[in-house]
Amino acid sequence: MAKQWKADYYDGKTAARQMVEVRTVSQGVHIKFTDGRIRFWYRHEFHVLQDHPQGPVRLEYGEYPPEILEIQDPSFRDVLKGRHLKRPRYLALWLALLAVMIIPAIIYWGIPNASGWFARFVPVSVEEQLGNYVKNELFPNRRICQADAGRQALDELVRRLAPEEYEYNFKVEVVDSDWVNAVAFPGGNILIFRGLLEKSPSTDALAGVLAHEMQHILQRHGTENLISQTALSGLFKLISGDAGSWANTLFDGVQILSILKYTRELETEADESAMNLLLQRRVDPTEMIKMYQVLNKHSSSFPEAISTHPDMSSRMERLKILISQNPKFVSEPVLSEKNWESLKNICQTLENK
Repeated sequence: MAKQWKADYYDGKTAARQMVEVRTVSQGVHIKFTDGRIRFWYRHEFHVLQDHPQGPVRLEYGEYPPEILEIQDPSFRDVLKGRHLKRPRYLALWLALLAVMIIPAIIYWGIPNASGWFARFVPVSVEEQLGNYVKNELFPNRRICQADAGRQALDELVRRLAPEEYEYNFKVEVVDSDWVNAVAFPGGNILIFRGLLEKSPSTDALAGVLAHEMQHILQRHGTENLISQTALSGLFKLISGDAGSWANTLFDGVQILSILKYTRELETEADESAMNLLLQRRVDPTEMIKMYQVLNKHSSSFPEAISTHPDMSSRMERLKILISQNPKFVSEPVLSEKNWESLKNICQTLENK
C-alpha cells in the first residue's frame, strides 16, 4: 500500500487549518479529509515549494490566494519527484521521432486515401451547395453566354455525353472570357470559357474536354480534395495547438482554389473515364487529343493558381495508348454543322450589347 503523509490543508479563503492525509500517485496527489471527502490534484495543477532542504514541503493549488498543503516530512518531496521522473529518459525524444515518421505518412498516404472513401458518402445535395459556393466565390461577376440557338446546341451536347444512369444534374455555362479552359465544380456545375470554344477544332474536341470535366464530378474529385484539405487543416491546427477552432476548419485554412487542382492520379482517372465515355457515345476520341494540344499551347492564358490541367504531355501519350486499343471504333457526328456554329456563337448576343 502506498505510503501516506500527515499534512495541513488551508483552503485559501480562511486561516483555518485542517488535518488531512496525502499520498502520491503517478498523476498527482490524493487528499483525504477527516470528514471523508477526497480531492485529487493533478501534477500540472500545483506548484511544489520548499524554503530549505530540511523544511516542510508546500503544495500550492489554483489561483491566488491558492489552496495549500503543507507536509512536514521533507522526504515527501523526494517521493513526489520520484513518482514523476520514472518515465524513460528519452521518452520525449522517441515520441518526437515517432511523430516525425507518422505525420508525413498520414499527410501523404492516409488522408488522400481516406478522403476518396469518405467522399462517396457525401450527399449530392451537399455537393451542389459546395459547388455553388466555390463557383460564386471564384467567378462572382461572370457574364454568362446564352444565345438561344447556342444554348440549345450546348444542351444537346450535354445530353449526348451524360451517362444513362447518374445522380447529378449537369449545369453547363459558357462564360464570356478569353481563358482557354473549362472548370468542373462539385455537384454538377461546369464552366466553359469562350476562349475554349473559339480554339476548339471540332465538336468532338470540345466533347472530349466536357467528358473529362463530367468525370471529375462523377468521380467526386472536388469533394475529395475538400475533405483532404479540411483534414490537413485540422491536423495542422492540432499540431500547432490551435485545436479550439474546429468550428472554422471547413474553409479556414483551406484554399478554395485547391479544391479544383487535382493530382496526377485524379487527372489520369478523369482522362481514362472520359475516354471510355467517348467510346460509349461514339465520339471521335482522337479529337480529344487535339483539344489537349490546344490546352497545352494556351495553358499560360489561365492563371497557374487555378490551372486545372497540369502535365498535359504525359496525359496525351496515355490517351494515344487507350485509343490504339480500339482500332475498329467508328464515330458518329455529335452535332450538326449548323448547331456547332450556333454553339460557337453562343456569346454573340453579349457582343452586340
